[in-house]
Amino acid sequence: MRRSLIPLLVLAMLCTGSVVAPAQDTTTTDTTTTMEDTTASVLPYSSARLYAWTTKLGFLTTDRVTAYVTLDPMDDTAEYTLFVYRQNIETGDRQYLSPGSTTSSGLQDGVVDYWGNAAGSYQVGALTALDQSQLWAGSQTSPGLWQFVVEMRSADTTQVVKRAYAKYVVSALPAIEYGTDGTDTEITTDTTWTNDTLYRIRYQVFVNSGATLTIEPGTHILAQGQNAVIVVEKGGKIIADGRREAPIVMTCDADIGERYSSCWGGLILLGDAPMTRGTGHAEGVIPETRPVYGGSNSEDSSGVLRYVRVEFAGVNFNPETQPNAFGFHGVGSGTIIDHIQAHEGEDDGIEFFGGSANCTYCVSSGAKDDSLDWAFGWNGTAQYVYIHQDPDGDNGIEADNDSSGFDRTPRSSPKIYNMTMIGGLEADEFSAHGGDGMRLRRGTQVTVRNLVMSGFGGEALDVRDNSPGFFMTGDSSIKNAIITNNAGETGDSQFSEGIATHVGYEDVAPMLTNVRYEGNPDPRPMLGSPALEAGAGSSPPSDGALDTSADFVGAFGTVNWLEEWTFFGDEADYEIETTTTTTTTTGQ
Repeated sequence: MRRSLIPLLVLAMLCTGSVVAPAQDTTTTDTTTTMEDTTASVLPYSSARLYAWTTKLGFLTTDRVTAYVTLDPMDDTAEYTLFVYRQNIETGDRQYLSPGSTTSSGLQDGVVDYWGNAAGSYQVGALTALDQSQLWAGSQTSPGLWQFVVEMRSADTTQVVKRAYAKYVVSALPAIEYGTDGTDTEITTDTTWTNDTLYRIRYQVFVNSGATLTIEPGTHILAQGQNAVIVVEKGGKIIADGRREAPIVMTCDADIGERYSSCWGGLILLGDAPMTRGTGHAEGVIPETRPVYGGSNSEDSSGVLRYVRVEFAGVNFNPETQPNAFGFHGVGSGTIIDHIQAHEGEDDGIEFFGGSANCTYCVSSGAKDDSLDWAFGWNGTAQYVYIHQDPDGDNGIEADNDSSGFDRTPRSSPKIYNMTMIGGLEADEFSAHGGDGMRLRRGTQVTVRNLVMSGFGGEALDVRDNSPGFFMTGDSSIKNAIITNNAGETGDSQFSEGIATHVGYEDVAPMLTNVRYEGNPDPRPMLGSPALEAGAGSSPPSDGALDTSADFVGAFGTVNWLEEWTFFGDEADYEIETTTTTTTTTGQ
């Protein structure tokens, strides 16, 4: 059955009848090296706008679950089949939905397409625009980890072109609440938060020295209040070891579409690794003398953060006290930081205060201040970094050594490989803030390789204080870069005075699939992109902390490793309007 469903989007290099060549990278859970994750699908390319969500991330079995989808063809005129199913993440069992059917929109065990057609008569055609269209609504008394999945498949159904995931938890247990009376919670012994329970935080939670807080994959932590913060103290540990299909989510305790940055404090880790001032105190904790960090153990471990999202955090107490979504204070290289996302933080998304922590697959999106920040002697590594700046945000990176002494040691000198930085101009060329791509100052050094940077309202690279001299001596360097369309300028005009000649870059279009400020982006370079050309990227060194096979430019090769575990877009896009088309279904 073939029908033209609506004008769709120009397929940005759809590989008809064949799958894009698989990435040469693999995944490892080694404590020192994490390769590019090929558990994400290697998909053909489409810049169609497709995302799905439920009204909450966590439900009780007495609640009503409602799921929605938005699909915009964006001028893609290719033909597809469309499928929707609900899946139990733990068992893999799925039931299909046909919300486009006029006769049946309930859950079915057999495979049907979006319109209710079975195998042999799947509807094939151009994509129909769906704006906040209801997929399903009803009671769900079966607890567990669940997801709705929307699939765009090729006309013959053999290729998944794009997926959207709406993940949620259903709990049969009453939520556990901390700090509702305005008092601190002290975790003094080993404690586990399980994914069959919702956790609500209203005030400070401290993981004390000698204690370990273990958080199961798929656990949802719902926080609210300026003093709602999780602090892992020096000598304490957090083991938040999520999975791609079951990320750990720490977010604002409000319905999706109604959450807001500064809803709660965030996640703070205090370690024993060196920093420029010997020891320091983390911001945003009461009393201010309690959160001590810094020491002499560069290999100190604060635990594991893997597949963890921190959303709508970063309370703005005052100009000098602004905790970040992820605050890494004196955190050592023994800490595993792998697949983390800071989303819609009021201040910085991810910040390193000294220490030697390494981060792989680090995402900062929608930060109202800087996406990635460091100071006080951070000298770790980061690889596969994706920065997606809010149109009203400040700098992509703001980096210091120490404002009280530019040459204090250990000096900030991180190494960053395979980074894609997208500024607000890509989302809104008229109202984007004038923040820089990178602002380096106060004695920091940096080594950057395989960089894509585009669309910042300010300069691509603003180097101040004594930091310019490090580019002259070679102690700082940026090479194998594509830098374009920053400050509304071209070529060397994108840079602060005198720096451009010390940067190895090309001013060419990187040809990224979809970096719009919306849900479910796909920042992979399209086939034919200069980011994928032979010799364009630099092979990272084999120092045990980096994936040496990532010789392409930017954070993405052929794999969209953001798929499934991340959350993107303006919260207003998820706010349900009264004119939304509704389909009511009930039952399991």
